[in-house]
Amino acid sequence: MSISDEIKSLLHDEGCSIVGFADLRCLSKDVRQNFDYGVLIALSYSKEAMKENKDGHPEQYYAEYTQINKRLPQLAAVTADYLVGKGCKALARVQTSIVVDEDCRTVLPHKTVATLSGIGWIGKCATLVTKEVGSALRLTVVLTDAPLDCGTPITESLCADSCTICAGVCPGHAPLGGKWHAGMDRDLFFDAHACQSAARAHAKAALGISKTVCGLCISSCPFTKKALGYQ
Repeated sequence: MSISDEIKSLLHDEGCSIVGFADLRCLSKDVRQNFDYGVLIALSYSKEAMKENKDGHPEQYYAEYTQINKRLPQLAAVTADYLVGKGCKALARVQTSIVVDEDCRTVLPHKTVATLSGIGWIGKCATLVTKEVGSALRLTVVLTDAPLDCGTPITESLCADSCTICAGVCPGHAPLGGKWHAGMDRDLFFDAHACQSAARAHAKAALGISKTVCGLCISSCPFTKKALGYQ
């Protein structure tokens, strides 16, 4: 069994079924911190949380959002420890360790590793979209020098040209109407500051909390609804 298969088996036993492997050597060494490969780890929201959030009841969505944010660093640590035990170098890039600048950017977004691994593409609202669960997932990454069986990168959006659903439900009107392709600057198709401000206002009104939580785009996405089976 290859290291990649062992990682998949390990994470499957931990309750994680969405795992990808990316060759990062197309990126600069500074961006990938001198690591050649990345393990993409994802956890999905439930059908119930997504449907209820779409229908204006975000309580279950926020509960799962909190639970997933706690679980992902644990899965990253388990994966990194496994790789180190195999004699490899590994770095778990958990959310709290990633610096977000004033332009709402990170040096190496998890979504970049996801597209390079072939897990999914970037949708019109700048979320990762997958065939398995649509946009209903959150991500973490482990960087490593272990030779992995990498997926084929996805370089273009598979969203329909005519689809404007995420733009229509976004309270901040953050999607600007363009379609992502590899190398495209986010600001050409998505206003991250508008998303952030509107999500904070939405969470305050809907949940009474001062956090950036909304999720209307992901729960309304046709790929999410089809994959999880709700309307």
